[in-house]
Amino acid sequence: MKEFLYAYSFLSIGLGACFVLYTTECRKFLGNMLTGIDRRFVAPLPAIFGILLMLAASQARNAGFIRLLGLIGVAKAGFIFANPQGLYEQFNNWLLNSASDQTFRLFGIISLILEFCFLKIVSTN
Repeated sequence: MKEFLYAYSFLSIGLGACFVLYTTECRKFLGNMLTGIDRRFVAPLPAIFGILLMLAASQARNAGFIRLLGLIGVAKAGFIFANPQGLYEQFNNWLLNSASDQTFRLFGIISLILEFCFLKIVSTN
């Protein structure tokens, strides 16, 4: 399971770097992906990653932080699937149409910082 934690870290670091460096292309790719797929098919992805993170957390030094990230992923999946008051579509509309490039870069920087910390937690055990 430690291999999953490393793969998750490197994938997230790559995505964060792409959000910072290739903002316009990432926005187009994300738009094509999110508008072309029904939300009920998108919801299992964060749930699967969240459950795998919670299962693999015991392989890291600070398991509580990784379990928290897994719990957030499962909660996100529940939010996407339940879609209270159409908030999922509103968020996607904001993200794809109204959010500035600086917002995408901020998300990328936050992802990079979190995942470098995540990688440090995983690698020290």
